[in-house]
Amino acid sequence: MFVKNAWYVAGTTAECTQQPLARTLLNEKVVLFRSTAEGKAVALEDRCCHRLAPLSLGDVEAAGIRCRYHGMVFNASGQCVEIPGQDQIPPGMCVRGFPLVERHNLLWIWMGDPARANADEIVDVHWNGAPGWPTATGYIHYKAHYQLIADNLLDFTHLTFVHRTTLANNAFPNARPEIVPFERGIRLNRVIRDCDPSPLHGMAGKFTGKVDFWNRQAWWLPSIFENWAGSVLAGGEDEPHERAGALHLRHFSLLTPETEQSTHYFWVQPCQFPHDDLSMIEKVGQGITTAFAEDRWIIEAQQQVINSNPDVKTKAVRSDAALGRVRYMIDRLLEQEAAETSETRTIPISLTA
Repeated sequence: MFVKNAWYVAGTTAECTQQPLARTLLNEKVVLFRSTAEGKAVALEDRCCHRLAPLSLGDVEAAGIRCRYHGMVFNASGQCVEIPGQDQIPPGMCVRGFPLVERHNLLWIWMGDPARANADEIVDVHWNGAPGWPTATGYIHYKAHYQLIADNLLDFTHLTFVHRTTLANNAFPNARPEIVPFERGIRLNRVIRDCDPSPLHGMAGKFTGKVDFWNRQAWWLPSIFENWAGSVLAGGEDEPHERAGALHLRHFSLLTPETEQSTHYFWVQPCQFPHDDLSMIEKVGQGITTAFAEDRWIIEAQQQVINSNPDVKTKAVRSDAALGRVRYMIDRLLEQEAAETSETRTIPISLTA
């Protein structure tokens, strides 16, 4: 089960063209394309309502997308607007359309109740490619449930052991973050002073000595991780992120469940360097790619163990506090949606003759 009433990343704006793109999101087949008439990004259910052929095999035209099986055309809202050989089009001849918003170079899709889709709730990722913020981006197709990836992102004690050549910081296992719940998730704040920079921060910031490191994270329910991290030369009792000469990294991990066993993982890494060597963004991108490959290796192995031992339960430790809180909040959202669905399906019984 997945939370439906939420904004997920369906892809990047560059991926959405006049060539239909098939993608599975939250166990549902979706076709993405850009209309030829307005250039608008469109998301429809990927099956013709006539004989259930995939619309992603069709052709994009001015009026919409034409099914390659019998030639029916569906517009951007999913309504059939042409049936070859038939003048009248039944009003029920339609496919489901999904709210889709282009913002911050990303395609945000709403898979739940369209009436509840509020674009103001889309997470702010405006740093993605913004002036003064060289940006590295990437995509990973995970063979694992998205919550296993969420667990990984919410517990940084693994950095020391999994990311020895990229993100490792020996102070992490003993540096407990402050956890602050809010309506849409949790925030985590961590400051580590007078420590060795991680290999990635040392390289990106060109630091040669000790640094003060900060980590301000937010988990936006159900599956978006925001991490404002950075380093600056050690010294002083003020807030490290406010000092001149700091390295700022505004990271976003955007998880969209594909199935119960797979996840679309989009990531965005805007940077602000304490020097003029903007070509460093390429090395940062390579470092992030390497680090996430290290995560993927252990998480997909974890999924395989779970698949072979589905009845074995995990045991919690103190560093699981953040991920435990998020899992609890997601469970409450799932229960709420299930209750709302049940109420909708309930047929009132008349007590009068």
